[in-house]
Amino acid sequence: MSYYVYGFLYLPESCLALPKGMEKEVELVPYQNIAAVVEANVSIEAIQETEEKLLEAILAHDRVVREIFQQVSMLPLRFGNAFALRENIINDLQNNQQQYLNILTKLQQQAEYTITFTPVSYPSTLEVSKVRGKAYLLAKKQQFEQQQAFQTKQRQQWENIRQLIFKNYPKAVFRDSTESKIKQVHLLANRDARVITTEELSTWQTECSYWQITLSEQLPPYHFV
Repeated sequence: MSYYVYGFLYLPESCLALPKGMEKEVELVPYQNIAAVVEANVSIEAIQETEEKLLEAILAHDRVVREIFQQVSMLPLRFGNAFALRENIINDLQNNQQQYLNILTKLQQQAEYTITFTPVSYPSTLEVSKVRGKAYLLAKKQQFEQQQAFQTKQRQQWENIRQLIFKNYPKAVFRDSTESKIKQVHLLANRDARVITTEELSTWQTECSYWQITLSEQLPPYHFV
């Protein structure tokens, strides 16, 4: 059995509502002004026995981090961090205290926001099935050229908005899906997301009419630790 660690936070001055983890309620393991969010007696081998158990554990990890993040700033860890002994956690906090505190200071009152850009499908309006012969070939050629022009414009819009976002958010993390052609941008911004939701998001959508843009809720800053 291991002590599973979800993340680190400033030692809170008041009580937190600590959620249930994979099996039992999580606890805080403190060292001076910092603490680890821990679940005791977790079998790493057991949660990896089947894909179903592994998925449940991953979802539980994400849920715990999100519930605590809603209450306080947190340095979230990726799934799978565990220590054999409680003393090992304290030693880790002692050895890396300043590093963890520096990151927590940077993340104070900050949240991650994921902007998803979904490409709009080419709006084909030509009914080529109603024409024959040379007219059919001409219609198909025109349709192909229009589709190519549409896709070129779509790529140009993405490159323009990518540069604009990078200018305003130089630490933005970009991720492309080669299969679905969906683009995602991870931003670190103040927990008050009104600027993103009302001003910037509206501007980006105007600049990217060939893309559908959606904004996530506030997320733990996984991509910035």
